[in-house]
Amino acid sequence: MLLTAGPALPDVQVQTEDYFIVFAADAARYNPARAHTFAAMVRIERSPDGAMRVVSTTSLSWLPATMKVRAMALLPETGRNVPLVETLQWSVKNGDHINAWGPYRVTPEFAETFRTRVRTVEDTFEYKGACLTSPKRVCDCARSIEEMIHPVRRYIGAFGYGAAAGSYIVRKFTPWFVEAERSHPWVGKATGLEEYPIHWRAHGDFSDRGDQLRASTHRK
Repeated sequence: MLLTAGPALPDVQVQTEDYFIVFAADAARYNPARAHTFAAMVRIERSPDGAMRVVSTTSLSWLPATMKVRAMALLPETGRNVPLVETLQWSVKNGDHINAWGPYRVTPEFAETFRTRVRTVEDTFEYKGACLTSPKRVCDCARSIEEMIHPVRRYIGAFGYGAAAGSYIVRKFTPWFVEAERSHPWVGKATGLEEYPIHWRAHGDFSDRGDQLRASTHRK
């Protein structure tokens, strides 16, 4: 499969596709303050001759601006949408295990909803770890993503973050996947994700609170 990084192709020749990736980083021994869930949308342009190029990568990795998660903080604080590469480097430096699902091709409407959500979070939201009773514009990493569609705030609990939250997001958003269970590994390669120790999980290979509870007492 040919991947090019040349100039933009003429609109009349280009087919645009969007691919969604969900990531979850967890400490070797589960700790909710070390569990992080983030996502990325990759736009691909495909020409009639089969050549493809990555046009853009839009990600949402909502963390405190200080990069120090305070799970029991009483008040919200300034948040920051940390770029994808920086998030991955930060997770690797922390010694976290990084899981990912996808890349899944998604509908154009879903892709635009995600990009709009990213802009909204960056422009108007604050960060708070335990935000169950907070206003919708105050949220943690998982809720910043999962509440972009049907924003009913759910109970996550201490053991529902990281891979458990990532699993929930994949299940919740599956109706907007073009081919529900088919991933496209070449998109990850084209985006440079091979540089990182990511464990790619199949659709249906999910974690839950019980898995995270067990991981809190045993190293992975």
